[in-house]
Amino acid sequence: MSGCSGGSCSTCQSSDDPDRLPPGMLKRYNLNQSTADGIMVWTEIEDGKVAASSAELLSFAGEQDEGRVFAVVFGGPELKPLYPEIFGYGVHTIYHVRGEGSERYDPEVYSECLAEISERISPASILISATIKGREVAPRLAAALETGLTADCTSIRFEEGRMIMTRPAFGGNLMADIECTRFPRMATVRPGAFARKDAAARQGTAIYWQYTGGPVKDIISETAVGDRDIDISDARILISLGNGIRDPSVIEIAEKVASKTGAVLSCSRALVERGLMPRSRQVGMSGRCVSPDLYIAFGISGSVQHMAGLKNAKRIIAVNSDKDAPIHSYADLSLICDASSVLKAMLKDLEN
Repeated sequence: MSGCSGGSCSTCQSSDDPDRLPPGMLKRYNLNQSTADGIMVWTEIEDGKVAASSAELLSFAGEQDEGRVFAVVFGGPELKPLYPEIFGYGVHTIYHVRGEGSERYDPEVYSECLAEISERISPASILISATIKGREVAPRLAAALETGLTADCTSIRFEEGRMIMTRPAFGGNLMADIECTRFPRMATVRPGAFARKDAAARQGTAIYWQYTGGPVKDIISETAVGDRDIDISDARILISLGNGIRDPSVIEIAEKVASKTGAVLSCSRALVERGLMPRSRQVGMSGRCVSPDLYIAFGISGSVQHMAGLKNAKRIIAVNSDKDAPIHSYADLSLICDASSVLKAMLKDLEN
């Protein structure tokens, strides 16, 4: 006989508790550790193309060492030609949601499908662009998954398995680092927060996810609103005005200069607060994150809050009469002179 009793040795189990693990197993394996792994990105499609903000998120996710990258797209077979591009950003698997009820954007349907896919693949992190649609879908998805959501992030970094999300706090007066301890960790990210890489066509795994439900609401009528303002996050050249522009008439001059040079006009927070330009044109921590090829700043001091929205700009030219203005330390080229005078001279040369 072995001499053991009561299931106390490592070779048998107690007869009164057949599901009990042998001694030592709980010490060897941490059963409470999450098995979540990888990053899931809801990929928005605009006019038959991958939205620029989603391409930025996919580029970021593809560069992380956090497991597999999953992209979720909604639409019909017309999206198949986009697969090579999506894989090119570093995506391993595409979940393509199909079905009559999902062909038209509906935040309830989209969040339901994303929740089901998340439960299937158990991603450690879910990233969604902080677009109009993203801000509708993300909180619904977080509620369905019973997890936390850090909204409107300007930066994300991974440190030894931790996901640190940075966003403006206290009216944009400081930046807060936030960590979500429940999986999946969720964040919406401002368009322009990450650089978009050139996607070399690649292959991967595409899985059709069939939505069998119907629309959860009927749209009785639709009314087109007026033209929306220009989205400065898509501009390749930005001419930006700051508090150094004291004469409102200079804004019209800057608009003409921008029009003649293929640029878009933007501004700092100061001009928005003075009611001279709309908030949609504001660059910075409490405005938009932008990544233009060229950013020309006229009369902008270069505060930390403003520069937080410019970290991916390729070239910065500063025009400011204050030689001690912080923006000169960020600029590739600085002009120590009156910003309004330079704009007027530029318009004169362009019109001749």
